[in-house]
Amino acid sequence: MKHQTEPKMRCVALVVSGGRGRRMGVDEPKQYLDLGGRPILARTLAVVSAAPSVERIVLVTPPGDVARCRDGLVKKYKLKKVTRVITGGATRQESVWRGLALIEKMKPPPDVVLIHDGVRPFVAVEAVEKVIHVAERFGAALLAAPVKETVKFITDDGFVRGTPDRRGIYLAQTPQAFQLAPLLDAHRAAAAAGFVGTDDCQLIERLNGKVVVVEGDDLNIKITTQTDLLFARALDRERRQP
Repeated sequence: MKHQTEPKMRCVALVVSGGRGRRMGVDEPKQYLDLGGRPILARTLAVVSAAPSVERIVLVTPPGDVARCRDGLVKKYKLKKVTRVITGGATRQESVWRGLALIEKMKPPPDVVLIHDGVRPFVAVEAVEKVIHVAERFGAALLAAPVKETVKFITDDGFVRGTPDRRGIYLAQTPQAFQLAPLLDAHRAAAAAGFVGTDDCQLIERLNGKVVVVEGDDLNIKITTQTDLLFARALDRERRQP
């Protein structure tokens, strides 16, 4: 008697890179700045591509940058899992929604969608895989790092009003991963209510959905400022030393 095998879980990654890098204080958008000889975005796409569970990648770019990313990044660096490059919206949430609208039409649609910031190039492939498989089991998961310093709640006029127990406080990162159907429901509900969240997990949370935290580390930085870039380049040099 032949044993039936479990159908293979399908995961599509959505890499969001729609920012213009105003906080970086340079003319070039931050995702195209050099990091160890390649643009930051190319480094990020390479890491996501290296995850075995990621079947394909949809890249969301700023308006006018589709050709630049397709020819100058995807083709140049042979990022074969990047199968679509599309234009993002006015907000990150709108950019994600545009990507989801495309992913929803795939035949067959994926079981899990992984969402990652285009300027987080230091995430470990093992962490990407773990987030995907936790989301496959529980519905939603995110990478997050525990807070290591004391946190203060303050009033509007600058006075301390409390000190929370930091053992229960984590800094949200990406990637975040979700089963497709509840993620689509959460985005539609947010759009109908005019709600804009700070990340996709918040949209799940507002519908009382459960999100599992996969513990990450401090090196999975989002490169948004000059300080971040200096740290990223120093970290990259350290990792490339024999």
